[in-house]
Amino acid sequence: MDYLIICALIVEVVILSLVDRRIFGTWLTPVSLLSCPYVAVLVSAFLFAPALGFVPVYAPSITIWMAGLPIFSVVSIVAGCLFGRLGTTHPFQTDERLRNHDFPAVKLAIWVAWAALPLMAYGLREAVLTSGGWTEIGGWDFRVAYSHGIGAHAVVLAFPLVVLLVGTYQKGHKLQLVTISGLLLFLFVSQVKGTLLAPLLGGMVFRVARGALKLTLTRIIAGIGSTFLLFNLIYILGWSAADPRFLDDSDTYLYLSRHYLFYLWSGVLAFSEALRRHVGFVGGPWYTIFAPFLNVYHVLCGAGHIVDAGSLHELGMETDLGATHGVNTYTMVGTLYLYLGFFGTLLILLGIAILFYGLLVACRVSANPWLLTLYSIQVSWLIVGFFEYYFWYLTSLEVAFYCFILAVLQGGRFTLETVGTPSLESEVAAL
Repeated sequence: MDYLIICALIVEVVILSLVDRRIFGTWLTPVSLLSCPYVAVLVSAFLFAPALGFVPVYAPSITIWMAGLPIFSVVSIVAGCLFGRLGTTHPFQTDERLRNHDFPAVKLAIWVAWAALPLMAYGLREAVLTSGGWTEIGGWDFRVAYSHGIGAHAVVLAFPLVVLLVGTYQKGHKLQLVTISGLLLFLFVSQVKGTLLAPLLGGMVFRVARGALKLTLTRIIAGIGSTFLLFNLIYILGWSAADPRFLDDSDTYLYLSRHYLFYLWSGVLAFSEALRRHVGFVGGPWYTIFAPFLNVYHVLCGAGHIVDAGSLHELGMETDLGATHGVNTYTMVGTLYLYLGFFGTLLILLGIAILFYGLLVACRVSANPWLLTLYSIQVSWLIVGFFEYYFWYLTSLEVAFYCFILAVLQGGRFTLETVGTPSLESEVAAL
């Protein structure tokens, strides 16, 4: 029976993705970017997790996803009926002007990045002083301190900047490469995997959307391998700061390899265990799902308490049979289900689908590079939906706000002007 459910899910995802491909002319649609990574992670966990000492997948957890995914396809079909078959030419309105290089947006991104870098450096310095020195850079106190204050907001500003700069990068543009490296350094120091991976994923989506990168099986495998390297480097940074001897111990790398799988499968297996054990409470009231909107309201009006997004660690599920700590991430659909129930989940998924397909249609009819940047970074959180529901964090709203501000700073243009192909350095020097 479990194999039949897995096969049914695969068939469903293939059909939904093909329908979206037919309508929009691209694989970069919300349902494809949400469902395909989930299927890949789920199948790997189903096949290998028990043999490696993890709990098995509980098949009924898959049916919740199977019920939720068609909501996206319904919205896609409605969009196709309202706006016609949108994939007749190029699925994203970027044409040759953005493919050659959208210098106005790149220049603005570089200027803003270099204005934000000192703020990130200040935030890093304050976090180091607060947590007790550079040797604590991998500790919890450092990460908490680094996620607060003006430096933390500058780090969030780096999200759309990285997406656009990575998405438009062309070989030989040294200033752009240095700027990207500087931004990624401060994202890397955060020690939060999603903070580093989301902008990079968004940048890759941007490149594929503008036709600068073709998706192949080899590149997808290489991309997965790069996540393994980045994941390990984050831990190596913190451990080496505390005690460099960790780097000489082979057990360190064996542990990191298994820990990567622990994180990769944590959302799928934790949601699976929550349903298996009939868990009804994982750490917050139902309105926690709407935390970013509630917190913005509370801050602007000066009333109410800040709602902490995220489920409690102490109520997490034990997915690794060899460990005692619980997992508090339950996939995107799973988190919605545990907090809102079945019909609440379908309703929220409908709202999310409308927003994302609205963005996709907007990217089809407008060549505004910051609109494509917004779409790219937001769908990056769909890609990692196999891990957690990321839209209950303020970051998603803050990034949208920054994209709007950057579009206004660029002059409020929602269509691209024809640009030539001079060097980036000469364009920046002309400012």
